[in-house]
Amino acid sequence: MKQKAMDTRLIVRPIMGWLTHSHFWEGPCRAGRAEDMTPEAEKRAADKAFEAAKKKLEEVTDEIQFLPPVDARYDEKCVVGEDVFAQIEEDMDRVDFFLCMNWRIPKLERYHKPIVIMQNGNEGIDFAAYCRSIGVEAHVCMDVRDLNELAHALWVRKAVANTRALVLTAGGQPTFGIQSLIRDPEILRQKYGFEVVKLPFTAIVPYMDAVTDEEARPIAEKIISGAKDVKVNTDWFINDIKYYLAARKMLDVYQCNAFSTACHELCTSEIPQNRKFTPCVCHSLMKGEGIPSACEEDLNALMAMLVMQYAANRPAFMGNPSFEGEELLCIHHAVPALCMNGYGTEPLDYSLWAFTGQGFGGKLQIDFTQNKEDAVTLGRFNPAGDTMCVKVGEVVRSKFAETYCSPYYYIKMDDAREFMHNLASFGHHQVLIFGDYSRMIKRIAKLMGFQVLEG
Repeated sequence: MKQKAMDTRLIVRPIMGWLTHSHFWEGPCRAGRAEDMTPEAEKRAADKAFEAAKKKLEEVTDEIQFLPPVDARYDEKCVVGEDVFAQIEEDMDRVDFFLCMNWRIPKLERYHKPIVIMQNGNEGIDFAAYCRSIGVEAHVCMDVRDLNELAHALWVRKAVANTRALVLTAGGQPTFGIQSLIRDPEILRQKYGFEVVKLPFTAIVPYMDAVTDEEARPIAEKIISGAKDVKVNTDWFINDIKYYLAARKMLDVYQCNAFSTACHELCTSEIPQNRKFTPCVCHSLMKGEGIPSACEEDLNALMAMLVMQYAANRPAFMGNPSFEGEELLCIHHAVPALCMNGYGTEPLDYSLWAFTGQGFGGKLQIDFTQNKEDAVTLGRFNPAGDTMCVKVGEVVRSKFAETYCSPYYYIKMDDAREFMHNLASFGHHQVLIFGDYSRMIKRIAKLMGFQVLEG
C-alpha cells in the first residue's frame, strides 16, 4: 500500500536571518550604544540569536521534519552570499516551505517556494505582503502557537495531495445511488492533488478468492469476541473480513491509501448475496487504521472525509441525513469506527449485528454518546468539488435497527430545516467527526482553495 497520507510529514528548511553591519555608525535607521554596534558585538548577538532560534524549533509540532537550519546573516548591502543560497538549495525538491526566523532573507522569493515568517513585528508582515504581491505564497506567524496551527493546516493540504483512492465502480455516470457525486475525479487531482484510480467493482472477487480462511479467521474472531452483543452469522462473518483483506491487497497492488466501492451496483449484481458479505465492516476497519474509506463511490463525501479525518486526527462516520425537526437531524449508515475519539484512543464499546435478515453482512453498532465530546462537525463537498458545506451540532441519542443501514445518530443543531435546504446544492451523504472543527476547516479551505458554506 502507498504510505498512509496521515504518516506524511512536512519537510521544512529553517533559515535564520540576521543583519550585521560592517562597522559602527548611527543614523535614521540605526541607533544605540556604540559597544553593542561593533561587528564583533553584532556577531555575538547573531550567534546567540541563531542558537535561540534552533532551540525554539523543539517546540514545533512533530508533523514537521526539519532539515538542517541555515545561518543566513548579511550586512547593510542586504545581499545574501551565494554560499548561503547553496545551503538553502540542498534537498530543495523535498522542501514544503521555508521557515524564516529573526530577519527576512533577501531574494528568498527566487525559489517560488511557500515562505513562513515567524517574527513578531513589521519585518515579517512586510516581507509576506511583498511575496504575495508577486505570486509567492507567504504566511506570518507571531509565535510557535501560530506556527503549529498553520503547520497543521499545511500538513492537511499535503496529506490530501498524497492521497490516492482506489474506487471500485460499475462505471455509471452518475451512479444509481448518488447522482450528486463529483463525476470527473480529474477535478480533484488538478485542484487538490487527490488522485483517483477506478476499477470495476468485480475486480475484487479474485482477490477475495485468494484470501484463505486461516488469514481471515483470526481477525473475524477478534471482532466477534470484542463485541458485547453478537447478532450476525459468525460463520459468514469471515466473508466480510475476506472482502476487507482483499481490498487491502488491492490498495497494495495499485499503490493507493484510500478506498470506496459501488454499493447499489454491487448489491444488484447479487455477488454479496451469493458470497454472504457486505462491505460495511471493511469501511469501518479501514477508517480505524487511518485509511479514508467512503461508501458508494461518493467522491464528495470522500473528499470531505480526507479533510476532516486529517484535520481532526480521528476517523469519520458518514451517512444519509433526514430532517427530524426544526433543531434535529438524523444520519444513519452502518460504518462507524471503533476509535471515534481519535487514533490511539480506547476503542468504543460495540455490538456486532447483521445488515441482512438472512444474517450475513456484519455491521458495528456503536452508541456515540460514549464519545468524549458532544459536538460534531458535518461536512460534504458539492458536485463541482470547489465548496464544502460545514455544520456543527451535538449528538443527543443513538438508535439501532435490526437490519439495513444502522446506527442512527440524532443531532441537535440550529435550523435543521435550512441546513437540509442547503444540502440541495451538495447532495445527501454527510461526513461526521467528533469535535467542532469548523474554524480549522475554514483555515484549511483558504490554503487549499475551496469555499466553505456554514450550514
